[in-house]
Amino acid sequence: MHENTPPEPDISEFSEPVIQSRKRQFSLVWIVPVVAALIGGWLIYKTMSEKGPEITITFKTAEGIEAGKTKIKFKDVDVGQVTELSLTDDLSRVSVKAQFIKGADPYLTENTRFWVVRARVAAYGVSGLSTLLSGAYIDVDPGKPGKHTLKFQGLEDPPIVNTVDPGRIFTLKADRKGSIEIGAPVYYRQITVGKVIAYTLSTEGTSIIFKVFINAPFHQYVHENSRFWNASGFDMKLDAQGIRIQTESFVSLMVGGITFDIPNNYDIPGPPAQEDAIFILYSNKDAAEKKDYAEKKLFLLNFDTSVRGLSPGAPVEFRGIQVGEVIDLKLEYDATKKTFDIPVRIVIEPDRLYLKNNNSMKEPGKVIDYLIAKGLHAQLKTGNLVTGQQYVALDFFPNAEPKRVTYQGDYPVIPTLPTQIEEIANKVSQFITKLDRLPIDQIGSDLKDTLKGTRQITNSPEIKETISSLNTAIQEIQMLMAALRTGTTPELNDVLKQAKSSLATSKAVLETDSPLQYHMKEMLEEFSDAARSLRVLVEYLENHPESIITGKGSKK
Repeated sequence: MHENTPPEPDISEFSEPVIQSRKRQFSLVWIVPVVAALIGGWLIYKTMSEKGPEITITFKTAEGIEAGKTKIKFKDVDVGQVTELSLTDDLSRVSVKAQFIKGADPYLTENTRFWVVRARVAAYGVSGLSTLLSGAYIDVDPGKPGKHTLKFQGLEDPPIVNTVDPGRIFTLKADRKGSIEIGAPVYYRQITVGKVIAYTLSTEGTSIIFKVFINAPFHQYVHENSRFWNASGFDMKLDAQGIRIQTESFVSLMVGGITFDIPNNYDIPGPPAQEDAIFILYSNKDAAEKKDYAEKKLFLLNFDTSVRGLSPGAPVEFRGIQVGEVIDLKLEYDATKKTFDIPVRIVIEPDRLYLKNNNSMKEPGKVIDYLIAKGLHAQLKTGNLVTGQQYVALDFFPNAEPKRVTYQGDYPVIPTLPTQIEEIANKVSQFITKLDRLPIDQIGSDLKDTLKGTRQITNSPEIKETISSLNTAIQEIQMLMAALRTGTTPELNDVLKQAKSSLATSKAVLETDSPLQYHMKEMLEEFSDAARSLRVLVEYLENHPESIITGKGSKK
């Protein structure tokens, strides 16, 4: 069995291995991971060195926000990125963690504001249309310097004005809010120069406080004597020039608006208004342009008839020019007289009455007292036939006696007169009273008897006979007139012809070149010569009376 087993090799026949030492060499393969490690380290260092603060923002909803994608921008420059989204402990809001770039710490204060920019359609405009393609992002407004913080509560709506926008903020006070909303435009000469950024109720609850932002450089046109008024809707006026409708823009019709300007009664603008200057917001342009007078004097008017149509704010006019307005009116009952009185309190601005060439009265406030003593009275008149609104007219009315100035409490009383309708009603009432006093029944009975007697006389035979005789006389007169036309008229025509002929003959005799005129002229000339000779003879006899005896030619 062992004959087929191969023989074992002889180890002695092989030589021993020779071990030689060699140098270690660096392989090029290791260059790539080393360079990659260096680059990675540099990137890590660069990322850590450029890494800014991590902040937390809470929003009501995370609509449009994605972790790792949504950017935080300031003036369209990336300054951070959302890193994580989560819910708050009470599940009421969404907590958004974001990483800012290095150097953002000084701008993260309690005044910093964040909001999500997405496509929005509001009454005052459309914004965020670019996010329809690029997606929503978070915008930031650094705000004014304040206390440093890393936790913020995001805004649900974007702010109207950013802190970095040039311009000024002003405060307006109004009695009512009207239709003015946040974002409503502010106009200057129908140019949009700002917006309403906020409004709130005053602490006393008596007025509305508006905050408006005027963009630069238009804020320089806001002066200390500028007037702001509500330009919402449109103003319609009906005057002698017809119907006038005025509005600032279509936007002001929809969401309201505010306009400011310098009133027409100011010659020059005042100094520029400072930041947060307070102005009154007037209800309309007419109220804003109304001139304010420093001195105001209260008076009382007493009416004992209806004052329907008279309300607070109604004008007080003197011959068509407004000098004041109605403050209030109330109804008082006098238990002693058992009558009702309606005292109306008015305010008059004496400075509206210009004192010309008046050296005796230096104070305008005493003008009304002087006019009352001279016969000034007040009367209610209708100012608008459509609405029935009334106003107080002051004037010197005919047949109104002057009265002394009286006081009711602290107020001087202006005497009043009934309205024109009341005067007519009183006269009609007096006429009816007098008519009631007339004996209508007796007058009717006498008139009936008179008519009966007249009828008897008319139907009597004497009247019929008289009428028949009168007809006969008229017929005879007609016959006489006919005889005159046929008989007398031709004779009269002959007489007129003879008279005409005589006048023609007289004219021929009296003409200048007629013979009679010539002979009469000669005769008058002879009479003239004779009179001249007689005058000479008389003069001679006066000088020589002796010539009557001695003759003309004798001498002594």
